[in-house]
Amino acid sequence: MPGFVFYAMSNQKALGQISHLIQLLTDRDEFVREKVHLQLIELGEDALPFLEMAVRSEDAPLRVQAQEVIRAIFPKKLGGGKFRQLAQKGLGRDVNLETGMLLIMEFGYPDFDPETCRENLDSLAHRLEQNLAPDTNPSQTVSALTRLLFQQENFRGNQKNYLDPDNSYLNKVLEHKTGLPITLSALCVLVAGRLGLPIVGVGLPGHYIAKYNLPQNAIYFDPFHQGRLLTRADCIQIVEQFGQSFEEHFLSQSTHRETLIRMMNNLVQVYQSSNKPEKAATLSGYIKILLNPSKNPFSENTQGI
Repeated sequence: MPGFVFYAMSNQKALGQISHLIQLLTDRDEFVREKVHLQLIELGEDALPFLEMAVRSEDAPLRVQAQEVIRAIFPKKLGGGKFRQLAQKGLGRDVNLETGMLLIMEFGYPDFDPETCRENLDSLAHRLEQNLAPDTNPSQTVSALTRLLFQQENFRGNQKNYLDPDNSYLNKVLEHKTGLPITLSALCVLVAGRLGLPIVGVGLPGHYIAKYNLPQNAIYFDPFHQGRLLTRADCIQIVEQFGQSFEEHFLSQSTHRETLIRMMNNLVQVYQSSNKPEKAATLSGYIKILLNPSKNPFSENTQGI
């Protein structure tokens, strides 16, 4: 398009010209298309209502181009808004695990309704509650939880396809009933937490487990292996199998912030190994937000499992 000028527009002027820019997404000149694509990404959320209208257009090529721009805007919107809000709410205290896992899910599956996950978790918690008597002791509680999830519902560790990114997304863990040690442990935490039960995550080096948290004689179990009970000696052996010398703090409760960062580090490793550097970089940005919400990692460009 000869003579086309790309303006460094202020937000106010940009709003008046976004519709015109969107029409140029299907321009015959590839240079124009690329520049318009970048400019709409830069406009970000201001452009989204117009792009969403374009996605419903009868012009098929325009729908495709608009959807590509939306996909490029979305990770920055998610990081700059929701992840930062989560991190800032957790300043001085722990963040909300379920909210964080749903945000990770939103990154991988932006069109999936998080309410579906919540309802599924609510249903599991309701079924667990029906199996707990008022005088149920901690051992019986752990037994009821693991029986429900790993025998009746048949959740299991995905040993055959360990590096499948779906192992890290809550909606897919609930759908496929497979996951990583950390996501299956988090499932136990989320279901038990609905009933006020002190089930927490424990981030052993190389292998994440869960425990019924007690001041003494905590009950450790391994959700990746059908909830099998673990002694303290078993936990030490797991750590040593990964080439680490055991330290007592390894058996401490992991914070939700640590758990979410570890989940995203797993995904970073998966996407790096599958040659998807953009996804890995975006998730690394989310990790930086959780570590320091006052900085914006998206104006620039950490153990797992």
